[in-house]
Amino acid sequence: MTDHVVGIDIGGTKLAVVVADKHGNILTKVRKPTEAHRGRAQAIDAILAMVAEGVASAGLKWEQISGIGVSCGGPLDTKTGIVYSPPNLPGWDAVPLKRLIEDAFGIPTVIENDANAGALAEWRFGGGRGYDHVVYMTMSTGIGGGIVVGGQVYHGANDSAGEVGHQILLPDGPPCGCGKRGCLEALCSGPAIARRAQAAVKAHSNTRILALAGGQIDAVKSEHVVDAARDGDELAMRLVDETAYYMGWGIANLVNILNPDIVLIGTIAIAAGDLLLNPIRETVRQMAMQRPAEVVKIMPAQLGERIGDLAAIALVI
Repeated sequence: MTDHVVGIDIGGTKLAVVVADKHGNILTKVRKPTEAHRGRAQAIDAILAMVAEGVASAGLKWEQISGIGVSCGGPLDTKTGIVYSPPNLPGWDAVPLKRLIEDAFGIPTVIENDANAGALAEWRFGGGRGYDHVVYMTMSTGIGGGIVVGGQVYHGANDSAGEVGHQILLPDGPPCGCGKRGCLEALCSGPAIARRAQAAVKAHSNTRILALAGGQIDAVKSEHVVDAARDGDELAMRLVDETAYYMGWGIANLVNILNPDIVLIGTIAIAAGDLLLNPIRETVRQMAMQRPAEVVKIMPAQLGERIGDLAAIALVI
């Protein structure tokens, strides 16, 4: 009976393989460093060996596995299963990952962008349960996202939909890694918050942010800003409000265009909670059109550290 699935999470620093039942209960997990510097051939060999190890550890036979899901950084083509030069996987140029896995195990395999897979996982297992129109946003090193409509990931014409972090809010704003300026990611990602905080601390050194960073301006991170704001630090609170304003502006654009039931925000928003989410909600209420703003909920994502595992298996359950 084919009632189990395998999930593969491919990141720049780690590889993880999980084996789960049809309800998403994880039976085994195998995790190893990616070691991308060793080249794609070694990484793919490691992935295949980890899949075999995971299935064996779960005490399953291959005929009990109905599908394999792969969550991987893009760009990639979900139809062909080819991965095209992800920034965190040097040397992965036009890798036919779907074919390589199917050739090795003879099991149907689905490849998906990690942010889209994360959105599907939140829809199926997390904060998006019970909703038809879900927007999921990461808020960490970058701002990525995925859109789920009626249980299906919205891919766009060539798998490029969901780049919520690259809407331009300030045409003359700070440079973004995508090559443009003033993107939401360049304003609200973890490194962007840290950059603004470091500049602010240089001008106003009497702030708890600096103490939390061990007195080193260059060591200031977004989490120091959040912790200082929670302690009532005036400068930190201003930085959080500024971040919430830009995030709210970006989300208001998405609310007007997509009319979602719920927007789920991960990582920094989970750590900050209502300290960040309440001003985001207020900005959306002010800036979005009335009807879509009335129905949308803006909430922290729920899966946390589990999202990588559940994203991969959500693709095939």
